[in-house]
Amino acid sequence: MLVIVDMQNRILDTNDKNHVPGADILIPKLQQRLKKARESGEMVLFTRDIPIEHKNESEELFGLQIIDELAPLSDEYVFKKNYYALPPESLIHVRELTAERKQEKSQIEVVGVELSVCVLANTLALQGALPEGNFSIDSDLVAGNHLNEATLSLLKEFNIERK
Repeated sequence: MLVIVDMQNRILDTNDKNHVPGADILIPKLQQRLKKARESGEMVLFTRDIPIEHKNESEELFGLQIIDELAPLSDEYVFKKNYYALPPESLIHVRELTAERKQEKSQIEVVGVELSVCVLANTLALQGALPEGNFSIDSDLVAGNHLNEATLSLLKEFNIERK
């Protein structure tokens, strides 16, 4: 399973408070990884961070959309969240989806932004929902801030493999 965290237009906008430096150079790498997942039939999940103030009527703003280069296909899953990690009902849904496709639990790769916040929070939340899964993070497929190395070290303590 491939989980792509919060790769939304606003992370590329240097005028947005949610801009993530280095996110733009992730796009071609993530496109390659997404292509590989699609070609192999791997389950693909996307998260979309919708701040609570934009829940419902304004959540379709351009900045909150997944960037075009990584646009989900109709057979892929998009989970909205209003805080750092997926809410419990989404985690239950992910667990149900993987019950139908048991092979998806064996290898779960989490990529995207921002490593020390949303990637970290969603990885640990998913690990709680899918404790039998083998989780990994490729350091070339995440972006964040000065806490990246410390976050990768912390994730190792939770048995998250660094690729």
